[in-house]
Amino acid sequence: MSYQVLALKYRPQVFEEVIGQDHVTQTLANAISSDRVAHAILLTGPRGTGKTTIARILAKAMNCATGPTPTPCNNCTACTDIISGHAADVFEIDGASNNSVDQIRELRENVTYMPSSATYKIYIIDEVHMLSTAAFNALLKTLEEPPEHVLFIFATTEVHKIPATILSRCQRHDLGRVPLEMISNHLKSLCQKEGFEILKESLDLIALEADGSIRDSLSLLDRVLSAANEKEIDHERVLDGLGVIDRKIMFDIASAIFESNGSILIDLIHQINDLGHDLKKIYTNIILHFRNLNIIKICGIESMSADITDAEKQKIADLVSDISAGHLNMLLKILLDEESLVRYASDTKTAIEMVLLRLVQVNPGAQIDQVIQKLDSLAKKIDKTPQVPQSQASEKKKHIQPESEEAKEPVINADPPKEVLTPPPTWEAFLSRIEKKHPFIFALLSNGIKKEETKDDIILELIQCSALNKSRLESKKNELGKKCKEFFGKNLIINIGLETGNGQNHKNGSDLKKKQTVLHHPLVQEARKLFNGEIINY
Repeated sequence: MSYQVLALKYRPQVFEEVIGQDHVTQTLANAISSDRVAHAILLTGPRGTGKTTIARILAKAMNCATGPTPTPCNNCTACTDIISGHAADVFEIDGASNNSVDQIRELRENVTYMPSSATYKIYIIDEVHMLSTAAFNALLKTLEEPPEHVLFIFATTEVHKIPATILSRCQRHDLGRVPLEMISNHLKSLCQKEGFEILKESLDLIALEADGSIRDSLSLLDRVLSAANEKEIDHERVLDGLGVIDRKIMFDIASAIFESNGSILIDLIHQINDLGHDLKKIYTNIILHFRNLNIIKICGIESMSADITDAEKQKIADLVSDISAGHLNMLLKILLDEESLVRYASDTKTAIEMVLLRLVQVNPGAQIDQVIQKLDSLAKKIDKTPQVPQSQASEKKKHIQPESEEAKEPVINADPPKEVLTPPPTWEAFLSRIEKKHPFIFALLSNGIKKEETKDDIILELIQCSALNKSRLESKKNELGKKCKEFFGKNLIINIGLETGNGQNHKNGSDLKKKQTVLHHPLVQEARKLFNGEIINY
């Protein structure tokens, strides 16, 4: 067969041609130049990122006629034999099919013989994690102290399955996923070499489907080019060749959710289903898309955490500019929580529609505004106003004298900057301090009324206080007085059960009744549940 697939035709032959693994290739090139190449090297990373390719380049670099050299000539007998796979001194072993202890024993016996024509005898074991435990144990001694003419190169995608005794005897190099933009640019250069013209949008889609794998991207590009009848390939042809949906549909789904338009969502899922796409995979793509929305909203378009193109990042930024991060987090959480429902549902289409329609109903911003408005309305009806000591009230009257109805409205930025930055100590702040250490005493003091505040004293009056509560307050009287002195610089005087007349008692009892009404009002309880908070003062 004369045709060669792109992955083989354009396999890198020197370290400089390897895409996206500079941290590994540069390290190996420096090691060769300084004669510090380890006797056992382990290459690990995702599929299709260049592990076997780097191993072959390293084998050429060590056995090249001009070497060892970081830049093999690819023309000498040793290099051409390695490229063609016929080198007598370079053994490529598949760990999955040669994993028995007998085969490793045979390897161990052969390493003692000198290479036939090359400088080094090199063993490349691919998917080395597939070796059995007995095979690993048989390899230990040879791997630790091999003959000077032997070099072991291991490659694996699952390094966690390799015993620690093997890992400790190898120099490990981790390969990472290749960034999307780097794959897209590489595909563009290959298309130009092959004489095809493909849109940047289509190349980005191929790179996205490859998920960081150069080999997968070349296989997908091969499929697209094989299906083309002409040199210019439009985006629709690429979508059909890959069997994927247009990325625009993901943005349409997100827009319909933000606009609370369930009808559009139903139509979009119906269109996707009619095209014959796997709905479970579509749901996975929806989760990934909302994850990207969340990342761009929180980290900005410069973030590298979202492996998408710059154009798509900008599009996402425009889409979520008016959406809160909390709302996006809630939508993503629902999608993840319902993933098992979609995976095991007998009718996947109906399950996805139900989940997406549930997202339409989520609108926490509007609910919070609505609850706040209702609470404001409730406060006006109950007419609950905080009591201000006479001394503070007289001082405020000196500074603020409204001359008209407009002057009665709150004045914004009326206080000097220092007052805003360092507010004076308040009774509520003092009670908050008490609550952390003595929650029961805090509850008793919260029901009290601050009757008067002088230059040296703060007088608090408690009405309808039981004998038990009175004894508890008496036991903490000195500690409360000390805390008040530290916080306000004043003494705390607590009058328990003091009565100043039937009219005053009736008023205080009425205030207490109003406070209890507010505490148990349904709107207050709804706000507490919505904000997941606690009522610390009322």
